[in-house]
Amino acid sequence: MKKKFVATLTLVCLLLNSFALIPTFAATTFKEGVYQLSSLNITPKNRYTIQNISPDNSVYISLFDEEQRQIQSIHLPPKSENYSLIPLEPTYRIVIIGKGEVIIA
Repeated sequence: MKKKFVATLTLVCLLLNSFALIPTFAATTFKEGVYQLSSLNITPKNRYTIQNISPDNSVYISLFDEEQRQIQSIHLPPKSENYSLIPLEPTYRIVIIGKGEVIIA
């Protein structure tokens, strides 16, 4: 009886620890919304790529500068290849429209 209790307790602890790791992974995947790049911890002037990982839904992204001027836009089909973004600044905003999910790397 004691062994079953210890085994069950250990299993529960392992499962809870694995669920705690999920938000860390989800930080690089983005869904529809408006994101301030300063909250994404980007490196200024670094070149990033964007990819739609959704198998069924396309996504449209727009990048805006600090004066709300559109400086780049890309339509990403389902399971798209990587597309290069212009060098990013923390003051930029990215708008994602559509039901897909994108990864910025």
